[in-house]
Amino acid sequence: MVELSSFSEFLPYFALGVLVGVAITLGLGAIKLLRWRRTAADLESALRSHSFELQITLEELAEKNHQLQQQTELDALSGIYNRAYFDRQLRAEMKRSRREQRPLALVLLDIDHFKKINDQYGHVTGDQVIKKVARLMQQQLKRPADKLCRYGGEEFALILPNTFTDGAAALAENIRLQLAADKQQPLVTISAGCFAAIPDPASESDEFINFADKALYQAKAAGRNQVHVYPHGLMNPQPAPEGELNEH
Repeated sequence: MVELSSFSEFLPYFALGVLVGVAITLGLGAIKLLRWRRTAADLESALRSHSFELQITLEELAEKNHQLQQQTELDALSGIYNRAYFDRQLRAEMKRSRREQRPLALVLLDIDHFKKINDQYGHVTGDQVIKKVARLMQQQLKRPADKLCRYGGEEFALILPNTFTDGAAALAENIRLQLAADKQQPLVTISAGCFAAIPDPASESDEFINFADKALYQAKAAGRNQVHVYPHGLMNPQPAPEGELNEH
C-alpha cells in the first residue's frame, strides 16, 4: 500500500513533466518550422531576384546579338543588307524556290555614270547619292520577303521570291521612273537587269547573277536609264541624254 501511495504522489509530477516535454518539443518544432518558412521565403525572394537579373542579362545579350547581327549583315553606308547577306539569302531563296516550285527573281541595278558624279561633285555627294537611291528603292518594296542589298560600289540587288520576270521588271521600271523624276542635282538614273526562274536541282546562285548581269550589261550598252530582262531583252527603252559617255 505504501508503494501505490508513493506512485500516486509522483504521478502528477510525471504527467507535468510529460506535458512540459511535449510543450518544449512543440515549441522547438514551431520555431524550426518558422525558421524553415523564413528560409524558404528568403530563398524564394532570392530566386525571384536572380531570375529577374537573369532575364535582364538575357535581354541585354539578345540586344547585343541583334546589334552584332546587324553589323555583320548591314551595309554601313546605305543601311541596307550587304553583299555577304545577299550571297546567303540568294542561296536560301533558291532552295526554297526549288522546293516549293515557285519562281525567284533577281534584279541587279546600277547607278549610271557614278564615277562622273564622284569626279564632278565629290565623294561625299557620291555617298549621299548611294543613300538616296537605297532609300528610294527600299520604299518601293511592299513585301517583307523582298530583300534589297548593296551588291558592291554603286550596284544594288533585289531578291524577289515568288516573282516572275514581268513583276521584277515592273518593280525595276518603277524605281527607274521614280529616280528619273527627281530633278535634284546631281541628276541620277539607273540601269537594271532582271532574271527570274524556278531553279532546277543543278542551278547555282552564280547562274542567276550571271543572267541578271547580262541583262544589266545590255541595258548599259543600249544607253543606260532603262530596264532589260534576260533572255527577252529590252523593257521600256529610254534614250541616253545627249553627250553621255558609254562607260560601264
